Amino acid sequence: MLLFILACTLPAAAQSDPELTIGAKAGINFYSLSSDDLVEDNDAGVGYELGIYGRIGEGIFVQPELNLVRYKTHLITRNQPRVGERDAVTVTYVRIPVLLGYRTDYDGMFVSRVRVMAGPSISYALSVADNNLNIQRKDIHNMQFALNGGVGFELWKLHLDLLYHHFFTSLLNDGRSEGKGRAFSVTAGLGF
Repeated sequence: MLLFILACTLPAAAQSDPELTIGAKAGINFYSLSSDDLVEDNDAGVGYELGIYGRIGEGIFVQPELNLVRYKTHLITRNQPRVGERDAVTVTYVRIPVLLGYRTDYDGMFVSRVRVMAGPSISYALSVADNNLNIQRKDIHNMQFALNGGVGFELWKLHLDLLYHHFFTSLLNDGRSEGKGRAFSVTAGLGF
């Protein structure tokens, strides 16, 4: 699916708007799970993300990225070693989103451009931090698929992005698990 989107949009973007922006970004995210019969309680946790991106196009653009993301949520599960104990589950991923967007030519006093973007992503789980819930790397789905969308603001070379990430794959690979990730991220970066 990602290849299809790239194949359809990159040539069009390259022909009409050949501008290429390369950048790096860093920020925080707030991650939690949707309802799951295996989870008694769930609170959002704060994680981080670092990444690089290429934005192809001026008005309409395609933005592939490569991110290192750490998501964290605080859980009480139904089958953990110590009943009722809450602990953080922290998973580190490599995430590859491909965003399609529109960049305005607005030029205000503080913000020079506004971007609206959305697109799919695929994430591969690298590791799970030690926790008291007995959730290990083998208990997490290897691949996570998500749809991402949000807005971005530009001030000269500085970019600020606010994105929502809606996962379609359950976090835990137990066949009874239904909890899927939901995250908001705020990142700042520089583009050249």
